[in-house]
Amino acid sequence: MSIDVELTDLAYGGDAVGRYEGRVLFVPGGIPGERVRVEIVEERRGHARAELLEILRPSPERVELAYPDLAQCGCNWQHIAYPAQLTWKAHIVRGLLVRIGKQPDALVHPMIGMPSGISPWHYRNYALFSIGPNGEIGCKLTESHDVQNLEEYGLFHPALDQVYQLVRGKLVDYFGDTLGEMIQSFTIRGAIGAVSSTVAGMVSPTVKAVPTLLIIHARPGSLIENPQHLAQELMSIAPGIVGVIIERVGGRYGRVFVGQEFLTDVVLGRRFRVSADSFFQVNPVQTSVLVERALAMLEPQRSEVVLDGYSGVGLFSAFLSSLAGRVVAVESQPSAVMDARAGAVLNNQNNISVFEGTLERLLSQLHYRRERVDVALIDPPRAGCHPKALQALQVLAPRTIVYVSCDPSTLARDIAALCTGGRYQLVAAQPIDMFPQTYHIECIALLTRVGTHYSGSQKD
Repeated sequence: MSIDVELTDLAYGGDAVGRYEGRVLFVPGGIPGERVRVEIVEERRGHARAELLEILRPSPERVELAYPDLAQCGCNWQHIAYPAQLTWKAHIVRGLLVRIGKQPDALVHPMIGMPSGISPWHYRNYALFSIGPNGEIGCKLTESHDVQNLEEYGLFHPALDQVYQLVRGKLVDYFGDTLGEMIQSFTIRGAIGAVSSTVAGMVSPTVKAVPTLLIIHARPGSLIENPQHLAQELMSIAPGIVGVIIERVGGRYGRVFVGQEFLTDVVLGRRFRVSADSFFQVNPVQTSVLVERALAMLEPQRSEVVLDGYSGVGLFSAFLSSLAGRVVAVESQPSAVMDARAGAVLNNQNNISVFEGTLERLLSQLHYRRERVDVALIDPPRAGCHPKALQALQVLAPRTIVYVSCDPSTLARDIAALCTGGRYQLVAAQPIDMFPQTYHIECIALLTRVGTHYSGSQKD
């Protein structure tokens, strides 16, 4: 049975929202203001999901899909004009801060989009590609194990997209019909910030090569004959590939590699070592904006101790070093800890202490030793902070907390926890569009200890 529905909002997760018979109806592919014909495909208590059948009255914000094959592979907002994407993302952040964060007066600044003149496509420096049982190569469909076969990947930096196409062709030639049995997926990571100074050669007559790591993930239980030979052949297929790693060779933890196991990337003049297993921001253009905004909101002083929680490879630590007396960086991923320590050497910084472990455990140790934390910057994974880490942070009581988040729903949840009891207050939130064409939102939130004077411009 098809029904006609008026769409009124966008939810975090990407779906448009309407109402039918008193229930909330989620409609993928819709835009608020549209009247659409849909078919209900899933019913739950209090809400339902529907498939979009026909657009009866389109929104002026609707645009043609630039990459239709990606519509079900994460690019679920490409039907919305880019300026409207920015407006709706800021709207979603505020709604979550009000509803989940218990911040009825939340100040959310306008979303910072990709700079004028720079496309909101072709921005990513990292991607994981899956291989289906019949040799399909591309991205998994949303909420599915099926693989959408992709000749190109429109979110990838052009140099890396050409590497993807060359790797794709090489794997098909090398394995033939057995590709799906032998290889499960592969990852391509590029150091786009290092292009200007470190790489010679061209991927094509118009695209400069980027230092690239290729990580092949063998299918569990498969047996690749002479994996070293495969790695060497893949190493030679494109300029810029500096290392090839094949994982799960001869067992879960086995690996072989040729060349490097890490990249050296550059952000705002600082150098970063990024290993194959370490996290690094995926949008190089907006990473610089993210760093500059976070530092401006934090306002560390020369004599202060700064906490960099969930510090990764040391992205923020590298810039905090010159602004503060000491940086205490905490990270639980071993490869990222090694990268952060190597990065401090690369940048000639001797006031960064990098500790390996969970934030909740190490903050408790800092409190036990009566060490001070004057200001704190935390950048947790999508799941947000562990509740014990938030409790420990409140006990240490830094005057300012800057919370960098890639999931505004867990950000809102953690802000509610930090503000409970009147210890901290939310000053403002600044969303930054790190993920154009998708519903994902990066956001920086500024919290200050109640009674602390804050002079920054983010109040206004």
